[in-house]
Amino acid sequence: MKIKSSRSPGRPRKFDRDEVLDRAVTTFWAKGYNGASLDDLTASMGINRPSLYSTFGSKHKLFMEVIDRYSVTLGCRPIMAFDGEPEIKKAVAAFFEASIRAATLKGKPRGCLVVSVAVQYAEKDEQVGKKLSGMFAEMDKVIADQFLAAQDKGQLSPAADPKALARMVISVTHSFAARARVGASRKELSRLGKDFMRVLFPAPKFGRGRARN
Repeated sequence: MKIKSSRSPGRPRKFDRDEVLDRAVTTFWAKGYNGASLDDLTASMGINRPSLYSTFGSKHKLFMEVIDRYSVTLGCRPIMAFDGEPEIKKAVAAFFEASIRAATLKGKPRGCLVVSVAVQYAEKDEQVGKKLSGMFAEMDKVIADQFLAAQDKGQLSPAADPKALARMVISVTHSFAARARVGASRKELSRLGKDFMRVLFPAPKFGRGRARN
């Protein structure tokens, strides 16, 4: 006597899309695009190749989704920290510290998926390059707008260039990611962030000695 299975032949196994994407994020982040094989990805994601192809289409399309997934999870923490501070100096400090924490999380690859992996692959892939260019332009605008608002509030010198400052601040966080990738500690990166804060927001200068009558 044959017992009929309740599962139809060929029916794909159900899984949580965000969960398997998070696993793919870690694999690409650790191994890079070329270094992450289909065997690596399916093993870490807990799915087979047919499921990967039917759900994501290809390794390349999966990687594009992985960039988006990273951007709305770990990748957005620094800008959320930045937006959470109404005073510009504290906002930049929070942005730096959140970037450092994200680049040195325990149990995660070092650095940043976008800076450490996607940027490297973007040289060979036009789609990835366009996606990253759009992401960077959006980040530049968000931070530049905050610097401009800080000028209006009197928190920043009227002579400052908000767009240039935004690019500088973001470039520093890219440096955090690159240095973390090759082993820099959180303490080292925090020291670098504080050094840059002193350059960006120098202490007021006071005259030496008393003025003569």
